Amino acid sequence: TPRHLSSDYPEIIDIFDDPDEIGMHMKKASTHSMPYEMTYEHDTLLDRPPMNQERFDHLYGHKHGEPEARRRLKKTGMRYIHPFTSCAAFKRFLVAFFPILQWLPHYSFKSNIIYDILGGITVGVMNVPQGIAYASLAGLPAVCGLYVSFLPPLVYLIFGTSRHNSISAFSVVCLMTGLAVERFTDTSNPKYNETVAFIDDPAMLPTPTEVATSLTMLVAFINLAMALLRLEFLMTYLSDQVVSAFTTAATVHVLVSQIPDALGITGMVKHDGENGYLVMNLYEIIIRIPNVNLYTCGISLFSIVFLLLGKEVVARLLARFLNFHYALPYELLLIIITTVCSYFIGFSSPPFNVKTVGSISTGLVMPTVPRFDLMPSLIGDALTITLVAYALHISLGRTFAKNHDYELDDNQELLALGFMSAVSSFFPVYPPACSLSRSVINNKIGTKTPLSNFFAAGIVLSTILFLATYLEPLPKPVLSCIVLVALYAVLLKFKDLIALWPVSKIDFSIWAVSFLATVFIDVTPGLIISMLYALFTAIAREQWPLWHLLGGVHGNLDFEEAGRYQSVSFFQEICLFRFDSPLLFMNAHRFKKCVQKALRQWEHENLILRVDKLSISMNGGPEKELEEDEIPEYTRHLVIDCSGFTFVDYMGISTLKELFLEMHNRNVLVYFAAAKAPVRDLFARSGFHEQVPKSNFYPTMRDAVAVARTRETKCAILNKKFSVDILDGLSEVTTVSM
Repeated sequence: TPRHLSSDYPEIIDIFDDPDEIGMHMKKASTHSMPYEMTYEHDTLLDRPPMNQERFDHLYGHKHGEPEARRRLKKTGMRYIHPFTSCAAFKRFLVAFFPILQWLPHYSFKSNIIYDILGGITVGVMNVPQGIAYASLAGLPAVCGLYVSFLPPLVYLIFGTSRHNSISAFSVVCLMTGLAVERFTDTSNPKYNETVAFIDDPAMLPTPTEVATSLTMLVAFINLAMALLRLEFLMTYLSDQVVSAFTTAATVHVLVSQIPDALGITGMVKHDGENGYLVMNLYEIIIRIPNVNLYTCGISLFSIVFLLLGKEVVARLLARFLNFHYALPYELLLIIITTVCSYFIGFSSPPFNVKTVGSISTGLVMPTVPRFDLMPSLIGDALTITLVAYALHISLGRTFAKNHDYELDDNQELLALGFMSAVSSFFPVYPPACSLSRSVINNKIGTKTPLSNFFAAGIVLSTILFLATYLEPLPKPVLSCIVLVALYAVLLKFKDLIALWPVSKIDFSIWAVSFLATVFIDVTPGLIISMLYALFTAIAREQWPLWHLLGGVHGNLDFEEAGRYQSVSFFQEICLFRFDSPLLFMNAHRFKKCVQKALRQWEHENLILRVDKLSISMNGGPEKELEEDEIPEYTRHLVIDCSGFTFVDYMGISTLKELFLEMHNRNVLVYFAAAKAPVRDLFARSGFHEQVPKSNFYPTMRDAVAVARTRETKCAILNKKFSVDILDGLSEVTTVSM
């Protein structure tokens, strides 16, 4: 056990019985110190005596916190038990579980109903053509696009907490659904035989709708399981850069998939399911361009020009000259015009030979149970769709909630997505998701509550019951063009790269890797690669974090990074060091190297001011960095700012022990300052203090620096040379008598 300074060197303590005398001697020491030493205008650094952590805890009644694992387990258990402890608690649980019970009883018809009706009707009118178009993208009958725009919004109305998110079809989800459907139904798909190998009876081979409904139910199971286990935090691994790049890359896949229908190309050999299939499909399109259907191309050209003129030109003119800012349903107008033309001209017959939508059933269908035997083969697709749909949904929902000052419950949104997928899976649907374009329209119109979903579903229901059969002559290239134009806004996310480059090269690389992997490999592997690369960059940033030498700021009691401020100076014989990261197995060795490098750099800076710079740097050349064995013996104090240690693992603890003993052998006192309470508790449980005394921990950097400066001042006055024995004694000093 180290010897105590007060017993072996009583004359040192006796010198400083008076607080004013401490300040006087600190000032006296500062007047004789080197130019780089920090001085203070005040006599003391703190409004209380400087002390170590052990003394601080004793004086102010430190309480040991409950272990984090036990606290979380108790909180999780109470979350499921508390609702059944009383009638009032159960009522609160029901209101939280059904958010509609929170806002519907207080609904203001006078101020809200007009906006909700207008938003619902506008979105509902857009849902009809886009739902049919996206059903075609997923390789499903058109009626599936109508049902996915009818049932999910009604369920979300009951369970959802976002006022602006529009629930129906989303292009990227439809693309991924289409890839799953093709594996089960397209005999030319390379993975077809492998996928359906478990089905012995050919009569049991699934239809595209059966695959889609089974996939929807599986997505519901995953959403509900994540909500029950409170796993919404997993979405944090889908950073904004990953989501932006992935959706943009998936949009490229969608664009390529729509080109054949837009140009009337037939006889293509599809390569869906193979890695790099997008490039192969693009090659198939290029070599078949001489065989395009000119009538189909003409319809597509008219459709694209009509939509772009309406959205980009007419809408701006109406807003400028008539102050009309509402979104007109140009897609619906296009469908009406082309359907009428197709009906009277006969686009589907020679010589036109333009593909049309064909038969659409009218009226509500009876619910059927999804095929559970297909689900094991769809787990990968369902996981990918769940992650993408939830990430986009939460990203949009948080944006709207922040702009309009209301709360969005992430876990409740998982429940809402799960329930709406589960209910709708008994009908001909594909997995529903949040639509970017229609949610933006909701926001622009100013919808006030989720009640707008009711009116949107009403528009789609009227189409299912009465109008669907009139859409049978609709040309398919019109649907492809609706998809192509709708994705225009998504492609604008390429601008994110320009914004990311000057801010963060790592985030830029995440976007680029995510985009390239998704485009040139496949959608699902691209998402996996994107997440793994983003996780790798996070680990890399933890493994190679920043570290800083700190100095005192003249005129106040702060400690800042050396070189950041002109008025920051080093203390004589006191090195201040900070490591901006948790101390884990991946960076523990680097931490030790950084401390050694910091000491060398600190001593280097000291020597530059102790001797003529010309003796170190010849002819203006670079200054020589001191090697580890060149550190002078007069280095006395190393203060480690532990505020960056949010967590320390076993290897980190071992590294701190090694560092402490190594510094002790070099006549260097080590001070640990500002360590967080959970980290200190971890040290206590691990036996860390068997080798590193508690007295070496300090509640703040000011305490540690004050004690270090006091020790330096006392020994300077006594004119005694430091030795290991004296350092042993000094290491136990907890405070100064005042």
